[in-house]
Amino acid sequence: MAKVQYSVAVGDLRNKAGGAVFTKTRFGSMVRRKVSPTQPRSSSQMNVRANFTFLAKKWADSTMDANRAGWINLADTYPVKDVFGNSQKLTGLQMFIKLNRALNTISVAPILVAPATLSVPYPGALTLNHDGPPVTLLTVNVGTWPTAAERAVVYATPGISKGRTSAGQRFRYLSFFESVNAPPFDFITAYTNKFGAPITGRQIFVQVVFVNMTTGAQSLPGEQSIII
Repeated sequence: MAKVQYSVAVGDLRNKAGGAVFTKTRFGSMVRRKVSPTQPRSSSQMNVRANFTFLAKKWADSTMDANRAGWINLADTYPVKDVFGNSQKLTGLQMFIKLNRALNTISVAPILVAPATLSVPYPGALTLNHDGPPVTLLTVNVGTWPTAAERAVVYATPGISKGRTSAGQRFRYLSFFESVNAPPFDFITAYTNKFGAPITGRQIFVQVVFVNMTTGAQSLPGEQSIII
C-alpha cells in the first residue's frame, strides 16, 4: 500500500480502477494494488497476528480503564511522520500496540501504563563485513553502542541486485542483541535461517534499530548495504 497526495485538479479518488484500489484513512489517501488475499500462515506471521490480537483484547479489558487516557495523551505528545514527512497523530490504541509490538520483538513483556517519555539514541553509522566465500561470518557494527536499557534489533534483506540504491519494503526481522554482546554483531546464523546462505555478487541491505526495554521506544534506523 502506498500513500498519495492529490493535486488541486484531483481532490480525491475512491474504490477500484485499473487494478488499483483507492481509499482514505485518518492518515490520508492510500492506493494499493488489487490482489486476491493470500494466507501463507508462516510461524512468524501467526506469531505477529497472535500478538496483535492479544494487545487489542488487552486494550479493551477493564484492567486498562485507568490507563487509556495516558496512552491517548502520549499519542498526542509524540506524533509520527508519514512517508511525505507530514506529522500524524496515532490513536491511543495505535500507540499502545506500536510500543508493545517493539517490546514483543525483543522478548519483553507488554507494558500497560504509558511511559512518560520516548527517548532512545540513534545507532549511528553502520559498518558491515563478511568473510568467504563461503560466507560464515556476517557482522554489523554500530556508531553508538546500545546501553543496558536497550536492545539492538537487526533487520536485513535477501540478496538483491547490486545496482539498487534502496531496499524498499524488503527488510525482514532477523534477531536482536543485548548491550553485553559487544559490537560488531554477527547475524549470519539468523540471516541463513531466514533467507538461506548469502549469494556471491548480490547486495544485502541491513538496518539496526535500538529499542528501549522499559518503554518500547524505537530509534531511527541506521542503514547500510554490502555486496557479497
